[in-house]
Amino acid sequence: MIKELLSNPWYASIAIFATQIFMLFFRTINIIYTTERKIFGAVWSNAGVASTWLLSMTIGMSSMLAGTWQPIVAFLIGGAIGTYLGLKLEIKYLDKKKKKQIIL
Repeated sequence: MIKELLSNPWYASIAIFATQIFMLFFRTINIIYTTERKIFGAVWSNAGVASTWLLSMTIGMSSMLAGTWQPIVAFLIGGAIGTYLGLKLEIKYLDKKKKKQIIL
């Protein structure tokens, strides 16, 4: 399966795009769990970060070495979207936490 991804830059682009979004989303969740000292959530979200990062970096490095531009653009766009979604999640989480503190 990885050979198919690496041989076709468009397949590689789709895979990198998705893994970048998931990686940054999992990273945000990991930060939330870590700051709350929730071990189980932090460990599992870190596993999500690590596995998506590893896949993204493997395909991305192969694309860089092969000189294909599509996966590189997908990496940048996926990273931007993942950062946006992660920040929106964190803002929502912080707003919810703030409202809970006001009630108490």
